[in-house]
Amino acid sequence: MRRLVLVALALLFVAVACSQSQAAPSNELVLGAIYPLSGPQAAGGKEELAGVKAALAVAQSSGALKVPVRLDVVDATTPQAAAAAVDHLVRDDHVPAILGTYGSTLSAGASARAEQLKTVYWETGAVADPITAQRRYVFRTVATGSALGRMAVNFTQEVLLPTYKLQAPRVVVIRVNDVYGRSVGGGEEALASRLGISVVDVVEYDPHAYDAAVIAARVASDRPDFLWDVSYLDDGVAIWQALRQQHVALKAAVGTSSAFCMPEFSKRLGPDAVGVYAADKPDADISNAAVSPAGLALLEQARSAYARENGGAAMSIPAVAGFVGAWTLFHDVLRGMSGTVTPDSIRGAALAVDVPVGDSINGGGVRFGGAGALDEGQNTRAAAVVGQWQAVGVMKVVYPAAYATGTPMGTEPAG
Repeated sequence: MRRLVLVALALLFVAVACSQSQAAPSNELVLGAIYPLSGPQAAGGKEELAGVKAALAVAQSSGALKVPVRLDVVDATTPQAAAAAVDHLVRDDHVPAILGTYGSTLSAGASARAEQLKTVYWETGAVADPITAQRRYVFRTVATGSALGRMAVNFTQEVLLPTYKLQAPRVVVIRVNDVYGRSVGGGEEALASRLGISVVDVVEYDPHAYDAAVIAARVASDRPDFLWDVSYLDDGVAIWQALRQQHVALKAAVGTSSAFCMPEFSKRLGPDAVGVYAADKPDADISNAAVSPAGLALLEQARSAYARENGGAAMSIPAVAGFVGAWTLFHDVLRGMSGTVTPDSIRGAALAVDVPVGDSINGGGVRFGGAGALDEGQNTRAAAVVGQWQAVGVMKVVYPAAYATGTPMGTEPAG
């Protein structure tokens, strides 16, 4: 009998020990991460997530986090799947915050659902303006779509018009008919109107059902000097090929983030992409003049961490955006937090973040619009640039001057 009691006590001890071992992860903070890791946006989604992971590695190694953080990563390729992923992460993992999403249509679904569930949604890459509109729990560290559109217009006004000595330029806008295209294109139209630049046509199309040749013919009939194009990769390449095939004469074309800036755009088009401009978020190759000493030191850590986990690869635009967004969350919001972390404690800390311009690795800073403001949750110090393909596979930042790694080269007419 005594032996049975001892055995029972021993088993009880083992059970308690095991339960204590399993309980240790209760100190772990689980955060969600929703990105397109398959489908047409997979390349950018994977790079942005890799930037997030690099930021987590640097934050953990630097001691900025008092509790270990684990990411529960979900692949989502449609707005419906992104919203369902939010439900899963909140219901099953009880996460207080979710990072995402690279794509604007995906973010629109995910961020709306997170807002309903009063869970912080931390957007690291998508630019569509409505993502942060009238939402208390949604924060975005990158520039809005309308800001990228305004960047294209300002570049046209300050650089292209003096270069070509035009007093009354004609501009055509091509844009996809979704929240991304209308955010960027709407920003372009609004600023052009204020500056007196004539937008003679807005060609809106369905990226899932369009005729590139018809679009090119319409642009040709408009006789524009400049083209501002808001497309995704496949349709952007097809439309540019059609413009070239129909010998549509343009003095310059300025695209935006989801096509024209991507290495694949240059790879597919080869020499036909040379001379094309793109307004977007910065990558890791910007002038040191745009980055403070603290930002440069962090940039070196970011590059090393990213290269270590990604086969020595350089940090692309999505990778830098992912790092900046995640670093802000890990270092500036969660730093020093211990005990129970809630959506409201994250929200309160986020609204107090004050990172000076130049201290982020992309030359920007971080200051979110305050509670009740029209830009609540939007980073008002987000960085944006204009680059130009100056050789096959070689893009140089040409605007603004502080970020520039090259000067604009002459764009030959498409005809």
